[in-house]
Amino acid sequence: METARPLNQPRSWDNPSYGAAKPAVEENEHEQQPIEIKIGKMIFYVTVALGLWFFYWFNGIQCPC
Repeated sequence: METARPLNQPRSWDNPSYGAAKPAVEENEHEQQPIEIKIGKMIFYVTVALGLWFFYWFNGIQCPC
């Protein structure tokens, strides 16, 4: 039985790369600036806060306790 498609990628267990040095940043990527990290954290925390508030509100309109 043949495979659906040939394996074109080399298997990583044949020659592990844990001893090879990897570049910190590739050519087509850029380092994240501290302001980008702060904005990302702010968006995350605002999203979590809005989610918690929504479920608090949703529980309040469902249960007239």
